[in-house]
This record gives sequence, C-alpha cells and structure tokens, in this order.
Amino acid sequence: MNTDTRLVFPYEDVPKNGTMLEIENNVRWIRMPLPMSLNHINLWLIGELNQSTLIDTGMYYDDVKNAWNDILRESDIKLENIIVTHMHPDHIGMAGWLSRHFQIPLSMSRGEYYQCRVLASDTGDRVPEEAINFYKNAGLTDNQIEAYVKRFGFFGSMISTLPDSYKRLKNGDSISFANTDWSIIDGYGHSPEHICLYSNEKKLLIAGDQLLPTITSNVGVFPTEPYANPLEDWLDSCKKLKNIVSEDALVLPSHGRPFLGAHKRLDAIINHHETALTKLHNLLTEPMRSVDTFEVLFKREIDDTNLLMATGESLAHLNCLIERGLAKKYFKKNVAYYEQV
Repeated sequence: MNTDTRLVFPYEDVPKNGTMLEIENNVRWIRMPLPMSLNHINLWLIGELNQSTLIDTGMYYDDVKNAWNDILRESDIKLENIIVTHMHPDHIGMAGWLSRHFQIPLSMSRGEYYQCRVLASDTGDRVPEEAINFYKNAGLTDNQIEAYVKRFGFFGSMISTLPDSYKRLKNGDSISFANTDWSIIDGYGHSPEHICLYSNEKKLLIAGDQLLPTITSNVGVFPTEPYANPLEDWLDSCKKLKNIVSEDALVLPSHGRPFLGAHKRLDAIINHHETALTKLHNLLTEPMRSVDTFEVLFKREIDDTNLLMATGESLAHLNCLIERGLAKKYFKKNVAYYEQV
C-alpha cells in the first residue's frame, strides 16, 4: 500500500497579486490580494481571453478594483460567464462590479446567492438579540460582545451590489465552456451550498474553498442556525468529493498553489477533524464553555481578529459531538457548558 501522503505542486511560478499567469492551455491563474492574514485569493480564468469564463472574483475594495482595472486595460479579456463558488466576500465581492462591466449574468448556487443577499441587507440594521445571546452563551466577555456589535453588518461593505437576478447552478448540473464539459459538485459545511467544477476529461477540479492544499476551511456555527451540525456536513462533502474526483486530477484551489493528490488531501482533512473531535471529547471530562476549548482545537493564538470564527468552529465540533451522542449541553447562568456523555 502506498503510504506517501505528500502532495505534488507542479508549478513553481506564482503570480504576483493583481496579475495573471497562464499555467495550462487556456487556464489562467489570477491572484488577488486580501487585507488579512490570509493575504490572497486565487481566481481562475478559463478559455480564450476574448471568450473566457471567470471563477470567483476577489473582494470588493480599492486594491482589487485597481488590479482589475489594470488587467482589463492591459489585456483583451472579454468575459462570457462569471461563476462564483460561494458567497464569502473574497469570492463574490467583485461579482456585481464585473457583471455590470461586461453586461453578463452571474452564475452560482441558490443557497449562496440568497444567503449573500440576506447578509448584505444587515448593513446598518440593529443587532438581533438572538445574536448577542448566542455569543454570550458561548462565553464571550462584555467587551468582546461590544466589539461584535460595532462590526455587525460589515459584510455588505466587502461586496459590490449583487445583480438582482442570477443563473442557478446545482449539484449534478453539466455546463459547457472553453470547449469542455464541467460537472457541478456541491458541498456543505463551509458555506450554505458551495460548488466545485470538475472536468473528468481534462482531470481538472476548480475547488473553491472545498479543497485547499495546506489549510483547512473554516466550518462554523452561526447565530442564525445555532443547532446546526455543519462539521458532519463538511465531512460528508469531503467523502463525496473523493468518490467523484480522480486522484490524478489537477486541483485549482482558492488559496495556496495548484496541486496533485486530491484523495490524499481529502483524507488528511477528514482525519484532521476526526482527531480534533476525539481530543475535544477527551477534554470534556470536565464541563467546558465553547471559549474554553480553543487550545485543543487551534494551533494559532485566538485574538479579536479571529474570535468569532474560532467560536463558530468550536461550536461546530461541539454540536457534532452532541449529534453523535458523545456530549451534552446545559446552561448555567445563561452560559452554555458541554461535557461528555
């Protein structure tokens, strides 16, 4: 049995932020900056420049707008399609801007389109009491809650206004562009209805955040769906992807470098979360709040910049243990505690 778990990265060159690099015939890698510790996103331009399809768009802020203006001025790009894998701002942020520029529709899944519309509409609204209670229950301090309230509705500032209509993509669809047929594969856990695009003929997977080479995507529980079990959804989606995608497919991820070894990486992601669940279960011999579990789940320090994501991911693991019958939750002075069953 082959036990080599190393991935293969076939391209040494990486495009600079705001530039484009052709890595295969009619497959272009565009890298855009992000104003955070994860400092880039990969976009994929497929087809001839004058009749191309763009997958994902970059976040809506000045550096990316300027980069897109430079690319459009210096090249002969004419987009025929814009496809967004999911509704996080680094993926969908420039979609409305580009859709209006080229006068073409936006294609994505229904769950992602409508969730994005809902989050964008929160801008300027009051913070729901349910959301405040959600984070209080998890163990956040009054100061941390106050910081959350101040940032509420920030999502809308990171995306350009979406088109009022879109083309729906759903699991099992087959779409054609760049003389290639692509299968739509949905995934759950990281976002409501994430899509990947796979060409079995060309052995190419445009993976979005569903399959990344060196980091694991955030899988979190949020105030709108506090009893959700996104981690089980995520694990099931990884297993489904492994059953569909060939091990020798070239994976084009949204972060990091293109790589070979899809099955190895999917196995590693699944094992990572199963190991975390085991460690968390062992920790719960004593009652713990969500915020007390960070040390066993995360290698990096948790601070104000990543507190909400860490809390959501902690709750995802705790909810998964509850659904598996391995933990229970109870409340003490309006704070949720978890312990082994």
